[in-house]
Amino acid sequence: MRTIVVTAFYCILTGFLLAAGGRQTAVADDTAAALRTMTDLQGNTVKLPSPDGLQRVVIVAPPLVSTFAALRIENTKIVGTHKVAFADANNQLLDLLLPGWKGIPTGFLTGFQSNAEELLKLEPDVILVYGKFQREGLQGLPVPVLDFYIDNQDNEVWSVAIETLMREIFTASGGTLSLQKEWDQAKKKATALLANRKGPKKKGLMIMSNTGDKVTVRGIGSYGDDWLNKSGLVNAADIKGDNREVSMEQLLAWNPDVIYVFRGIPASRYLNGSIPGQNWHPITAVRKRAVHDMPLGLMNWGAPHADSPLTLLWLIAKNYPDLISRAEFKKEMKAYYSRRYNITLSDHLMQSILRPHAK
Repeated sequence: MRTIVVTAFYCILTGFLLAAGGRQTAVADDTAAALRTMTDLQGNTVKLPSPDGLQRVVIVAPPLVSTFAALRIENTKIVGTHKVAFADANNQLLDLLLPGWKGIPTGFLTGFQSNAEELLKLEPDVILVYGKFQREGLQGLPVPVLDFYIDNQDNEVWSVAIETLMREIFTASGGTLSLQKEWDQAKKKATALLANRKGPKKKGLMIMSNTGDKVTVRGIGSYGDDWLNKSGLVNAADIKGDNREVSMEQLLAWNPDVIYVFRGIPASRYLNGSIPGQNWHPITAVRKRAVHDMPLGLMNWGAPHADSPLTLLWLIAKNYPDLISRAEFKKEMKAYYSRRYNITLSDHLMQSILRPHAK
């Protein structure tokens, strides 16, 4: 019975492709000579048409959307993605760099699992994913799939790897400086700033999520841990792994000096004590009002993304306010957006990025 169902499914897909008005795919016989051989971040060899043949792209992994938008790739559009790509981004910024984003379908995904039949209705030329779990259901489809997963929880390494491969796929040239050069500049400034830090390192904590019923944190070896370390903090969460559930007793024992909120209940409710069943007031970060929501640019700044070099400087400004003034960071951010996106960043748009939950 399973053989009959699978055979029938692929007959349906074949019929769909034949009825698609003759659109070329990466495996079409008449384009075989023009195919490029490319290696994705998992080491898979993938055959791709020329950039001109990649006009419709599906992006399953949300952080990749920020890089696509940042590179301002011409003659190509996203025809499907994950809803988190938009939920974790600044809508005004999306309007500027990804016009029409509100009409991009997301319903072909359940969690991060693709419905192959619904996905093919989007007529993609290429599909971009992150890891084995996002590739499930895509095997055997007549569309090239590139995997952006790397086993390295370093924000610089992955954000640069994303951009490098994205530029290669689409021969894009957005921005006056590559992301690696932006990182090099940011790290040089960060090193100079942190050299002036006095006293021991502060303890930081990055909350992955707080639903009110459950608190999870970003432990040792996570992207959140990397952000804390890069910005001159010690991770108070001395447990390994990401998205680790912890109790209030454990949080009180860790007693971080600075807290960053990645997702869930916003920072304001930690500060005003309005989270039922959770008493954060004894924690140093709360008493000193050093609890901060992660900004939302083209992506949540707690993940590797197109603004990652800026994230480093923003974190230092929050961790050690005496090292870099608000005015200086504001200048850095405006210059970055001018170089990278050709945007004259208004104070209003800047504040909506840096304080996403402000009323």
